[in-house]
Amino acid sequence: MSAPPVDAAALAAFEEVLAELEPAGARRAQMMGRPMLALDRRMFACLEGDRLGVRLGAGTAEHAAALALPGADLFSPGARGRSFHGWVEVPVEHADRWPDLAAAALAHLRVHPSR
Repeated sequence: MSAPPVDAAALAAFEEVLAELEPAGARRAQMMGRPMLALDRRMFACLEGDRLGVRLGAGTAEHAAALALPGADLFSPGARGRSFHGWVEVPVEHADRWPDLAAAALAHLRVHPSR
């Protein structure tokens, strides 16, 4: 399945997140045609159209807070009805929250690299 078109505003916000997290080791890469952020080749954020998916860890306060944002949902790339465990997708309307969410996802990855 091909990646959905990337929203221009979402891509600009994604690039800002990358710029903030590059000093912490984040790198831009691609996953199934989608822009993503990774640490040591392990993905922790992914742009899907106009939504940022972030790996916050199921059951964490960060995961619950992200899901509470209007329009947020479990991250299911490709709209195939199968969500990534511990991931939340947050719409571009909350792009002002993306840097903090991505930083939380990066911190979660450092603590739980294989989960």
